[in-house]
Amino acid sequence: MTLREFLHDRQIFLLCQLGYLMFAGLLLSMLRVGGFALFFLCGLYLCITLVALGSEFVKKRSYFNTAFQLLEQLEEKSYLSEILETPDFIEGQKLAEIFRIVSKATNDTVARHRHRWEDYSEYIETWVHEIKTPIASCKLIIENHSDEVTRSLGEEIDRIDQYVEQALYYTRSTVVEKDYVIRRCSLRQLVSQAVRAQAKSLIGHQFRIEMGEDLEQTVYTDGKWMEFILGQIIINAVKYSRSCAPVLSFHARRESQWVSLRIRDNGIGIAARDLPRVFEKGFTGDNGRKTARSTGIGLYLVAQLCAKMSIGLAIDSQVGKWTEVTLNFPVSSWIVTPSES
Repeated sequence: MTLREFLHDRQIFLLCQLGYLMFAGLLLSMLRVGGFALFFLCGLYLCITLVALGSEFVKKRSYFNTAFQLLEQLEEKSYLSEILETPDFIEGQKLAEIFRIVSKATNDTVARHRHRWEDYSEYIETWVHEIKTPIASCKLIIENHSDEVTRSLGEEIDRIDQYVEQALYYTRSTVVEKDYVIRRCSLRQLVSQAVRAQAKSLIGHQFRIEMGEDLEQTVYTDGKWMEFILGQIIINAVKYSRSCAPVLSFHARRESQWVSLRIRDNGIGIAARDLPRVFEKGFTGDNGRKTARSTGIGLYLVAQLCAKMSIGLAIDSQVGKWTEVTLNFPVSSWIVTPSES
């Protein structure tokens, strides 16, 4: 709060005081009070008024400046009422009381929604684990009765399985820190596992896989979450591949603070205007509008999980030629769990 703001708020009071001084001065003049006495009385009244206003200004400015400083420092703004001291002026006391009431109502509402979200997340996880059983049974039946029709059904079942897996990781993405363990991992092994998990789709689209010798690197990450991240990138490469001679390559490079994994395909590419938004939730871009199967969730989840695990993420592309996704793994070993150090 500035002095100008304070005086502007007290402008009616100041005008009244000015009017009172003028009236008092005129009245004392009519009563033939001497000039010195008149000046002394008006000056004394003015000094008392200014002292009172100054004391009020200092007190209120201190309170509101402290409130704003605490507000800037707090991550959870609703906790302000819990740590802000109650002032000794009536407006501040009433304001603090309002803060406490509003804060309690807000916290109660947040707690209710958090409880509902936790219940929903638990239900989704249970549902995913339950639905995995009939999906696995369908795959087994298809393998035992292989023909053209069942192979087509198998492709659709695989797609359902991918969407179910995506739903599970979407639910867990907000609390990833409770369900991951950072360990030393072989980058080549991580890539190989992800490729094997998507082998049927890659073979079906006749992809050629290139794995560079530079993949012999050690990175610190969670293998389960990393397999999902790489899987989503591979699924996108398959989804937007070209019909002739598709290639998917994996190369790594070690730098001072990062190990960079570059995943490149020779697919249809991404328009330059879409690149800044490909990690936004639900964004499908020009390619997504041409493909009914696009949901705009896969790369959003990749970005969310990478952010949670401190993995750098970047994407570049040239329409009609290639798309390259880069993952930057930190090389610092301090993030590894104690049992692994």
